Amino acid sequence: MNTKSLLSTKSLIILPSSRFQRTEYPFIKGSWERFLIGLASLLLLTTVSAQQLDTETGLIIADGYELVKSECTACHSAQNIIRQSGTRLTWLGLIRWMQDTQGLWAFEPNTEEQILNYLETNYGPKEVSYRRAPIPAFLMPPNPYRTLATLKFVGLQQAYKPGDTLNVELVIEEFPHYSQGRFDLWAAIHLPNRPNSEFFFMTGTASKPLFNSLEPQTFQTSLETVNSTYSILKDYTVPSSIETGAYTFYALLVEKGTNPLTETDITRSNLAIQTTTVSGF
Repeated sequence: MNTKSLLSTKSLIILPSSRFQRTEYPFIKGSWERFLIGLASLLLLTTVSAQQLDTETGLIIADGYELVKSECTACHSAQNIIRQSGTRLTWLGLIRWMQDTQGLWAFEPNTEEQILNYLETNYGPKEVSYRRAPIPAFLMPPNPYRTLATLKFVGLQQAYKPGDTLNVELVIEEFPHYSQGRFDLWAAIHLPNRPNSEFFFMTGTASKPLFNSLEPQTFQTSLETVNSTYSILKDYTVPSSIETGAYTFYALLVEKGTNPLTETDITRSNLAIQTTTVSGF
């Protein structure tokens, strides 16, 4: 291809002569240059505006940032916010955790709504690659010769709406006679509009569950095999600010002290899976 120039001195666009004929566009000179200069200026202005930060805290300046600055940085550094990212539910879980364990005061509904709107918009989930990640070990089938138990969820309905109450249990339907000792219970949830390989691990208790940890960890530890039912959610009220969509719950039992995400040849149960949907009012 012998093209030497896109724009000639006579306002011509020169296309490859081997396959195309030369075409004249006398209006381009000047207009095209002004367009490129204007576009570059617009992109520069947009970039500067998008990165406009509060000089005192480093928070992104946008609707609600002053409220977040006054309410949130009264107890901790703004860096605790800047270094985080997550869905609306993630931020709500962090707020509830601080209210339950760190002495954070209760917000007025309108105040909480504005704070969540700001955090979700400006510190939402980071962009991720859509290249499929390796299948996590705990999603793989268990070793049939080392199966700990057969589990299933009980009480999880097909759909909920804000204000509804959830009571969910994990029931052991079959417990082989060779299962002995103590075991750990792992529980995780996949949120709407998240990568398939991303799970939030449940922590806290069935009465006060938290869904804000991407770090793999157990939900309950050192459980005795004599129990046949374990509470996952107890009298949990669906919050009004929850993101609508499909929520998939996962749970499994593993031998005490083992990690089902990194170890494969361990004694473990089947992976109990059930999906529910949260819709608006």
